[in-house]
Amino acid sequence: MVSATKLRPAPARAGHAAKPHAPWFAGEGEGTTLHRYLDDQFVQRFVQEAQSGRLQATREQGWYQSDRVGRFKDYPLLRLPMHRAFYIACCEVSCDTFGQPAYDPARVRSAGLVVRRGLPGAQAERWRLHEGEANGWQTAGSDLAEAEPDEYRRYLQRGLLQPRFPEPPYSGEETYPMHALLTHSRESETRTRSRTLLWGYLPLGGSYRVRGEVPIPATTEAELAQELTWPFGTRDARAWRREDSRPVLYGYARHAFHELIGVLLRYRVTDAGNPDNEALRTLLSQISFYGAPLAHPPQPYDRYGEPNWNERGHDLLTWLTGSEAAILDWHAAIAAGRASPATSPLPFQATSGGIPFTTPIVIDLYLSEEQAALLRQLITARGRRAMARNEDGLAVPRFAQGEDDIFHVVPFVRWHDECGCERIAWGAPSLPFRVSSPLDPDFQRPQAIILPRLDDLKRGAARGVALLAPKSLADKLLKISPEMPPAEGGPGNRCGLCWMISLSIPVVTICAMIILMILINLLNLFLGWLPWAILALPRLCGKLLKE
Repeated sequence: MVSATKLRPAPARAGHAAKPHAPWFAGEGEGTTLHRYLDDQFVQRFVQEAQSGRLQATREQGWYQSDRVGRFKDYPLLRLPMHRAFYIACCEVSCDTFGQPAYDPARVRSAGLVVRRGLPGAQAERWRLHEGEANGWQTAGSDLAEAEPDEYRRYLQRGLLQPRFPEPPYSGEETYPMHALLTHSRESETRTRSRTLLWGYLPLGGSYRVRGEVPIPATTEAELAQELTWPFGTRDARAWRREDSRPVLYGYARHAFHELIGVLLRYRVTDAGNPDNEALRTLLSQISFYGAPLAHPPQPYDRYGEPNWNERGHDLLTWLTGSEAAILDWHAAIAAGRASPATSPLPFQATSGGIPFTTPIVIDLYLSEEQAALLRQLITARGRRAMARNEDGLAVPRFAQGEDDIFHVVPFVRWHDECGCERIAWGAPSLPFRVSSPLDPDFQRPQAIILPRLDDLKRGAARGVALLAPKSLADKLLKISPEMPPAEGGPGNRCGLCWMISLSIPVVTICAMIILMILINLLNLFLGWLPWAILALPRLCGKLLKE
């Protein structure tokens, strides 16, 4: 005979483990479900749909198939908030015991989700933060796949750190909060079952700043060398010839030297304080102007012969520094088509930092083959350094649109076990997805901007954007005459003060629309984009549009 004591059920454990998993309405193979809403009341709508049992599996929602546009159609594109679209990730959390009853929302210490790059798996990249600052996508080891994302919490749980107050800035994989919601599902006509959902807003923005020098691929360096013509670049490269030693002949620059001047002005080699220009400036100081070659009877005149070493002028760096203003005007005139290197001689200002030029009128620039090779290397290195510095500190968007830019969502939940220790459990990942570009034409939604009536344009004063002009700028602006074409002839800044210029927003809006339509029609001659650029449709005047 069995005693009554043995028939008595064992007391329930005080700390059943939480187990996040796919919700009951998810389809086969789905983990965390995604739900799209096209209005800013998406939180209320989601809660109402959850409580009324109208949530659908991810694959059953229409957008999952219809939003496969663009170059890659393997996974759906998730729209951005600027497209006025919002997504909520949802999973279910149950007790990890027989029958998996609904987990008590009051026992959920915290819950959240992470967005990972790549297909679901241990090698997916995590978006890492260090002391609150984004470090970009990084691959974590397989031992961290299901670990605590917060480094401080992880070390605290393992006894490697003592509790700190206040807590240090967050470091680890970036997380977003999820909220517990107790709801019910209908099991039959007369029976319902309690369910605990975890839901959270899925953010699709963010960026990180590149830190340190960015490595430039070797292919990019080769492309940089192609920017300039031989002998200053590798474009149209050939074996060295005697004429290559004369980039400036009789005071007139050849095309390759004109290109070189443009690159040197871009890198501001005249700035002695820039350490990136040090090697380039040293080489330019060793390349000098000389008098034209002397004739040696009875030999004919040799235009590419040895220069007149007795008539040495300033070096190239001194010429660039002393004649910078004149060189800028010379280069701008050639770029605008008002002059050409063959008809416009090199400009020489009278002095360079108080040192008069001694270069004769008929001058050549002498360049050795060794100097040309070194110049090509230094210009390529300078371009590489400029690209690296430009990338340093550049904000890179978190979600790109490349072939490998596939993402998924993984939820997690934290709870306290019977010993009072904090535990974490990870749920099943969502179906993979891509993220659309901010300018994706398929996801642009029209926004109505009602233009003013003509009689509204002359009402009131210009009380729109106020532009504050310092005195030096106001002096120039007030000298502009309203005549066409614009020229000097205005009243000027007679009071000698700063000015505040206020613009009428309705007038500026209409002017911007008119100018935009003119430019689009002009460029349509070359681009042929008019059928895709403007859609003008007649419509009935609504109440707000009636005169």
